[in-house]
This record gives sequence, structure tokens and C-alpha cells, in this order.
Amino acid sequence: LFPNLENALLVVIDAETPELAREAADALSAALREQTEQFTDVYLPGGGSFFERNGLLYRSVDDLDQFAVEMANIQPIIGELERDPTVANLASLVRAGLTHADRGGEEGERWSAVLDRVGEATVEVYEEYPLAISWEELLVRGSSIEVITRRVIVVHPILDFERLLPAGRSLDAIERTVNELGYRPERGVRVRVTGNPAINYEEMIGLAWDIGGAGVFCFLLVALILFRALRSIRLVIAALATLLIGLIWTAGFATLAVGHLNLISIAFAILFIGLGVDFCIHLGMRYADLLRSTRDHAGSLRLAVDSVGSSLVVCALTTAIGFLVFIPTSYKGVAELGLISGGGMLIILVLTLTFFPALLSSWLPVDPVRHLQKPLVFRTTWWRVFETHPGAVRWTALAAAVAAAVVVPNFRFDPNVVRMRDPSTPSVQAFDDLLADSRTSPWYTNAVAANLEEAQAMAARLRELDVVSRTVTLADYVPADQEEKLAILEDVAFLMDAPAGSAGPGDGAAARASAEGPPIEEQVGALRSLHDFLDAPWIEGDQSILAQSMRRLRAHLGQFLDRVERDENPVEALAALEDVLLATFPDQISRLRMSLQASEIELDDLPPELVLRMRATDGQIRVQIFPSESLESEAELVRFVDDVQSIVPDATGVAANVVAFGRAAMDAFQQALISALVVISILLWLMWRRVSEMVLALTPLLLGAALTVATMVLIDLSFNFANVVALPLLFGIGVDSGIHLVHRSQSVAGSGAGLLETTTARAVFYSALTTAASFGSLAFSGHRGIASLGVLLVIGMVFTVLCNLIVLPALLDLRRRLSRRSASEPRPDAA
Repeated sequence: LFPNLENALLVVIDAETPELAREAADALSAALREQTEQFTDVYLPGGGSFFERNGLLYRSVDDLDQFAVEMANIQPIIGELERDPTVANLASLVRAGLTHADRGGEEGERWSAVLDRVGEATVEVYEEYPLAISWEELLVRGSSIEVITRRVIVVHPILDFERLLPAGRSLDAIERTVNELGYRPERGVRVRVTGNPAINYEEMIGLAWDIGGAGVFCFLLVALILFRALRSIRLVIAALATLLIGLIWTAGFATLAVGHLNLISIAFAILFIGLGVDFCIHLGMRYADLLRSTRDHAGSLRLAVDSVGSSLVVCALTTAIGFLVFIPTSYKGVAELGLISGGGMLIILVLTLTFFPALLSSWLPVDPVRHLQKPLVFRTTWWRVFETHPGAVRWTALAAAVAAAVVVPNFRFDPNVVRMRDPSTPSVQAFDDLLADSRTSPWYTNAVAANLEEAQAMAARLRELDVVSRTVTLADYVPADQEEKLAILEDVAFLMDAPAGSAGPGDGAAARASAEGPPIEEQVGALRSLHDFLDAPWIEGDQSILAQSMRRLRAHLGQFLDRVERDENPVEALAALEDVLLATFPDQISRLRMSLQASEIELDDLPPELVLRMRATDGQIRVQIFPSESLESEAELVRFVDDVQSIVPDATGVAANVVAFGRAAMDAFQQALISALVVISILLWLMWRRVSEMVLALTPLLLGAALTVATMVLIDLSFNFANVVALPLLFGIGVDSGIHLVHRSQSVAGSGAGLLETTTARAVFYSALTTAASFGSLAFSGHRGIASLGVLLVIGMVFTVLCNLIVLPALLDLRRRLSRRSASEPRPDAA
């Protein structure tokens, strides 16, 4: 029914003075409106002639009373400057005012502001882009009228969703227009663009660089770890070639199955590299160990596949399950990642069992004498302390599980999508600035009422909530107490001697430009006289705000007069000073007089562009609900939305959408987590047909997951839209190590060899190391969501491998003890 902010660009203009902010907003919005091929609508809230003329009517009666008092105090200065708008006259007025000014209180603060601005002007004259002082700020200082130096233009772009970056052309058009208008920070105006399209644009560009760089780094790091693990350059080359082919095939599968990448699935390459290499490590290490002892290539390869092949198949399925369980969920971002990466795991399994052995059998044969001189088992016995004290390991694991169970319920999900993004990007910084102020927050909510009366009643109920600062309906644009306010403005207009039809903005500047200024000697003399006045002895010892400003002005004036005396063309310097000091004065007085000519406002008098945003064509009325808090924390955001929806259940808007998306993501997380656990348990039972093996493989996995979440709570790392995939994925990855170790424990049972003395244990370690290294590369991303995914996966992998290499052998030892005890006990029928 109404224009919304979901796909709107917010052009944030911050200026040194309110005059510059107004000028930039008006000029930029006018220029953008002409570009109909890029934008469907450009709206400047509070802008236009209507609010220029009637803006004071939206202040309270008390505000206007105070404004009238301030105008009465400064009216003599205004009148005198209008009569003679020169530097000499301004200097004389300042000196006369300081002679009779009260050094303390509001009057002292008012004069302090004037002196500071005059002093800054003497410095600005010699800058490349001198900035005129703000007379608007000086005129309303001391009153309750707000000085606005930030303007926000709401721009609705034409997004091209056929392109990778839909908002690219629109953002280019805004940047080009800003440059053509010459608005730059050095000229006192900073223009930034935010809103979902801008944030997504910068996010995709940043992620492309992050993922590309991380992919190269990850591949090189994995290559180094592979060489350390396999100890054969030929095995390493075969593994890397298999990995590259698998990555290309997976990218092709992604093109066919999905057709695009999203902000989460773009990370599939890193995940594939880290997980896909595990299969080659297990098969390659087992093959190398057998080849080293038998020196028979064909027999070793066949026996290696017989030994670990079934484990690889099950591990590929469990890892794929960790991804695929997200497909049925409503979270499309991770569902697409799940489909792509889950398919990639099956692809790399096929290649590991076909292409990898083919390379070793043809192009890259391994000579055990030359290429496999070192054994592929742990060369140290660091695990002996755990093997000799399995009971202590079990009790420690139990204590850790209990402690984790206490902490885990405190985990958080952060629905703030902006906090996931790179904080160094201009769009995120601008959005955070808007969000920090409840008056400019884009995260308000909206409701719709059938008519204006129902809208006002709804707004009244909502204003009673602590989380609501204000509500706005179309009726709120018709000011209250207009008769009393108009009377106050009429009195001020009479005081300002503002007859009907007075000059508009710009006329005063033209009049001043046509008048001849005083001789240069008179201007320098007036400034010198003011400087001498500021040299009075009493000023040195006075610590009041006014005295401090007087000392600063004296120093600045002294420097300016010295430069004028040395300047070859002092006329230009004094003209520049006059321009900096008084350029905006005539226009501001004209604008002030215009605002004093406000007239009574009815609903039919409101601007059409405003009515379009507050009343639908069928007569329904929009109610905007603004938060009383900044909504920067998830607790504030959720409380605001829930409390509003307790009054208006169908209230919507960006804030409501963000909370709803967060809950959908959490539902997807829970659904995927339970599905992964159930499906993996069934798969393990079908593999071994014994509950004991299934429990042995799952116990370290569950302990590692609990410790991971507990660590998140302790380091204040919350779940978000990007890292929510981590825990179900860790289930699929982590159980692989348990499968390999439980499977190998069956073959070494009764041989006298320890489980950690096998190549399987070493393969598990290096598989986890390559996975952690690849995932860890994501932690260096500027995108906070992707970085948190990398951190969380690394933490999870560390706990998973520790639980599998330390806790699982202790559990296997317990099972052996129980089996022996059971076997040694006499049966009831033995007698």
C-alpha cells in the first residue's frame, strides 16, 4: 500500500552547517528526480516549500514562546546587520555587545558561540575551501528550535536483478551526481548511501575479495599440511588435483542445480576445500602405509579401499547430511549452501575412489623406497598419559559435559543483519549512525488502520508502550494549537518588521552584493579596535566560557591582522572574511521571515508526496511506530517488535521483518540440528547394527558440540544468519572422525597395538587440521557474519578432534573392561 524501505536507498547527508545540509539535500534530490531511468521516486522528508514556510507550527507552544524571547533579544543585532552587512559593522556590534554582556548564564554562552564562529572565520579565509559560518545556528541558539545538520533522502532505485549487483547502476548514478555537484568532505558536506541495496552491494564486493583471497590462502595452506601428513609429493599432487577437479565439478553442479550464489553459499568453495581433502588424506595415508610394508601397488590400493572405503562412504554421507538437512527449512540462503556443498561431498567421494587411484596408478606412481621413507604414524607418544589414565579422562569429560550443560542455555541469536556486515564499509557505518538515533532509525514499524479515526486510536494505544517514543499518522501533520502558535509567530513577525510579501531567500544576498562596502582602512580599524578591546587585563584571569572564547578570538584576530598587513592584496582577504562571516546572513533572515508567515494547515493542505506515504488510495491510513531505544542490541529489537505486535499483531516494517527472519533462521537451525542427529544415528546403526558403536561415535560428537556452544557463550559470540549453519555441519563433519576410529578399533582389537598408534589416528588429526585451517581462513573476512562462521567452525573442530582422539579411546577402554568383566562372570547355567 505504501512506499517502504526494504529496497530503498537512504542518502545520508552530513554537513558542517544546517545551511549546507539543506542546500545539498535540495540540490541532490532535485538532480536525482530527473534521472527517471534509474529511480522511480525520490523523497526528501521535511523538505520543500511547505515545511520551509510552516515548519515552526510543528513546534510546541512553549518552544515558540522561548523562540520569541530569543528573537526579541537578538532583533537589534539583526536589524543593524541588515542595515549595514559588513565586517566593520559586525566587529563594532560584537564589541558593543561584549561591553554590556553578562559573562555567565545563557547570554554568556550565546556570545561565546558568536566569538568562536568569528574566530573560526578568520582561519577559514586562508583555507582552500572556506566554510561560511551558520547564522541559522547562531539565531536559534538558546531556543528549543533544533539545528539540523543531517538530512536523509529516500531514493527508490530501479534494481536490475539480472545482474550480480542489482543496485550497481543506481549507486553509480548517485555517486556521479554527488561529484558533479561538488559535495565533498573538504567542502563541508559528506554524502553516504545506505539501505539494503547499498549494504548488499558492498557486502557482495567485499565477500568476493574475501572468499577469493581466502580460497587461495586456504589452498596453499592445505597443500603444506598435506605434504606434512602424506610425506610424498606425488600423493600431495594427486590429492590436490582431485580436489581441484572436485571443486570445478561442484561449481558446475551449483550452476545446474541453483544457478546463482547468495551471500552465504558463496563460501562453499572454502568449505569444500577443507572437507574434500579429508577423503584423500584417509585413503592416501592408508595406501602409503600398506605400500611401505608390502611394496605392492595394486594390492595396497585394493586393500586400502577395502580398509577405509566403507568409512569414506559413510563419512561422505554424514558430512553431506550436515549440509542437506537445511534444504527442507525455510532459510533459503543456507538451503542453497546445503544443496551445493552436500552435492560436493558426494562428488569428491566419487573422485577420491576413482580419479585419485587412477592418478596413482598412471601419472603419479609412488615408489615406496624413494618416496615413503618415513612411517605414517605419530612419531611422538603424547597420548600415553591419556592411555594410562583413561578413568581420569572419562571423569574430566563428564565434568566438562555438566559444566557445558549449565552454560549452553545462555546462548544467543543476534537477528541484527547489519551487525554481520563489514563495519568498515560506508553503507554500514551510515546505517549504524541512523540506527543509533531513534529519531532517524530506519527500524521503525508500520501498521494500517481502516480510517483516520481508527489510526489515531491505534496510535494512542501504542504510545502507552515504554518501547515506543512516538507514533505518526497523517493527522499528526496537522499541527495542534495552531491559533495560539500563529499568534506568537505574528508577534515575532511584527518584531522583525516582516510585512507580507517580503523578499524570498537570495534577495538579501543580491542587495548586499550590490552595495559598496566601507574603505579597507575602516574595516581593518574596526577589527583592530575589537582586538584591542579583547586585550583587556581582566580577560586573562577570568575562567568563564565567555572569557575563554574572547582569548581564542583575540589570538585568531591577531594572526589574521598580521597576515592582512603582509598581504599584497588585503582587499581580497577582507572580502573573503566578509563572505565567510556574512554570506548566509541575508538568505537566513529571508528564510526566517518566510517561516513567520505560516498559515493555518488542514489535511487538504498537506503536500501530495507526503499524503502518498501516509494514506493509501483506498483510504487506509498508515501508522508509523518509532522506538524509544536505539535497537542496536537484539534484546531491544525483539522487545520493541514483540510489544508493538502485542497491540497490533500484523505490524510490519524492517524491524518486524528482521525479528521474523531471525526466528525463521532459529527454527531452521533447530530443525536441521535434530534432523542431522536423527539421520546420522540411523546411518550409524545401519552401518554397525550395534547400539554400542553408534553411542561411541556420537558421544564425543555431542560433547564437542556442547563445549563449542558453551565457549560461544563465554566469549560472547552469538549465532547469526551466517554461522547458524555451523553446528549441524559440525555434526556431519565431527562424526566422521568417530566413524574412522571406531571402525579401526575393531581391526586392531586383540593385536596389542593402540588405536592412536595407527595411521587412522594420524589421518584423523591431519584431516581435522586441514579442515580447521581452511575454515580458519574465513575468520579473517571483513564480513563479520562469515568471520564468525570461521571462528565457530574452528572452535568446533578443535573440540571435536580432542574429544575423538582423547575421550573416544577412553570410552573404548571402558567398553573393553566391561566386556572382559562380563565374559569372566560365570553364567547362571554354568553349574
